[in-house]
Amino acid sequence: MRATAELDVAQPETQHEVQTETETEPLPRTRRLLVVCAHPFDATVTLGGVIAAFADTGTAVQVICLTHEPGPDPDGRRRPVRAGQLLRAARLLGAREATLLEHRAAHLQWNPPEVLATELRSVAGPVDAVLTIDAGAPGSHPDLVRAARAARRVAARLGCPLYAWVPRTWDTDQPPEGVITVTCDRARQRAAIGCHDAPGPRDPAQGPCAEQTADDGDAASADEPRDYLTVR
Repeated sequence: MRATAELDVAQPETQHEVQTETETEPLPRTRRLLVVCAHPFDATVTLGGVIAAFADTGTAVQVICLTHEPGPDPDGRRRPVRAGQLLRAARLLGAREATLLEHRAAHLQWNPPEVLATELRSVAGPVDAVLTIDAGAPGSHPDLVRAARAARRVAARLGCPLYAWVPRTWDTDQPPEGVITVTCDRARQRAAIGCHDAPGPRDPAQGPCAEQTADDGDAASADEPRDYLTVR
């Protein structure tokens, strides 16, 4: 069983005010954006600011999360809870639709990327661009690596751009050439993060969340209201 919902989202009243004050560079024009993430937390802790930024430009955003519960769920109670949390978070970020698939967390690596890409295409609606997390760094969680590879295959099949969130690793004020700077509403992102239960010690999201906190200080810090994307 897949958990999915269409979400009617009103544009935030502060959108014009935020864009005027930050003087951010415009995001690429995208009508329909497919967000591919491995864990529910990835859609908020890592990608939440970017999702909200695209939604604020009028982009129809669909979030597909490939995994749900990290441990056994014999009575099937935890998965609907996680699905509900993801849907509430997606609503706050401005996504039109969110889908939680049936794969078990920490087991995604056993699914070939081509198979996952086919599953994503069977669930996704019309797509003009794909967004995921760049998992090219050594030591990236296997679930993130597999999700990124599946997203890359979906974009290649459709012939559309693939945007990949990358952590800031440079010391200069300006990002490297080819990296897109996205100004993010961290208040909305923190509200979306608050929709989830905190990841437990067995949750695969615990590693990526802890790593990002170590890199950025706070995963949704008001002191660093920018995220960064590469385009492929």
